[in-house]
Amino acid sequence: MLLGHLQHTTLALPAALEQGLAYLRTTDFSQMTAGKYPIAGENMFALVQDPVTQAWDTGLPEFHARYLDIQCLLEGEEAIGYAPADSSLAKITDHLAERDIAFVAQQAGETRLLMRPGMYAIFFPGELHRPCRAAGLPMQIKKVVIKISAELLQS
Repeated sequence: MLLGHLQHTTLALPAALEQGLAYLRTTDFSQMTAGKYPIAGENMFALVQDPVTQAWDTGLPEFHARYLDIQCLLEGEEAIGYAPADSSLAKITDHLAERDIAFVAQQAGETRLLMRPGMYAIFFPGELHRPCRAAGLPMQIKKVVIKISAELLQS
């Protein structure tokens, strides 16, 4: 997991991550509605979302196998839970084959990331994350999730 802010551009990251972050830095999301937007076909795309955050003690951690996420907050405040990858955890719901997402039970010792506009968190395949949690009171937020295929990251 990596945590950063779009204003900070001095990190040396793999080209695919740089491409995703460049898209976040240069795209005007103000008029974009919720939906899927291609960047490099199915190897990289953006999901614009406008959910209402939920109480911290709700929801299940998720992980992906084929894609990594760059989750960037545009508006509001969001808490995201994070825990390292753990392949021994039992899946409560497994949609990895068809939707590249699986859920596990809430994890003791989960780290809470407080996201403010312009911040991003990168979750690599297998890493547990529980997005869209309320940092205080529930609120509607706007965020973008850049999905990057693991094979694009390796090329």
